[in-house]
Amino acid sequence: MKKNVIIRFSEEKDLKDLPWLYRQYYNGDSGIETDFDKMIEKYRELSVNKDYKFVSAICNDKLVGFCSAVINQDILDKQRPLIFLWHLRVAPNFRKMGIGKAIVEFIEKYGKTINADYTLLSCDADNEGACRFYDKIGYDRAISFYKYL
Repeated sequence: MKKNVIIRFSEEKDLKDLPWLYRQYYNGDSGIETDFDKMIEKYRELSVNKDYKFVSAICNDKLVGFCSAVINQDILDKQRPLIFLWHLRVAPNFRKMGIGKAIVEFIEKYGKTINADYTLLSCDADNEGACRFYDKIGYDRAISFYKYL
């Protein structure tokens, strides 16, 4: 990983580049538009909730990586939390430098401090690069389903 990249829990100032970063899919710009003001409003609302963590990779004061982590408090099995990883993104010119791995490891390390049982995520099956990445960092593949409401 580049020496001048810092992985940390996100600060509001980090988010100025998040809409651009979010659009950077494996197959190019997704064209997804984000209402910046509503994004900041939602960040402020969620950032005070202990079950939402946002992680930034910063290089020279610019956001080059990001991930949301949602902690699900399990009441059944072991009553240990599990962590869902959402929206892991790394800027195209910063990929294959270990930044995505460092972000995931940062979240996993945090998970150990809260006695989390495991982390999980979903990935588009046709995103071959991401699937290889998750395989490489030790994630097992499983079938997931979703339905738009």
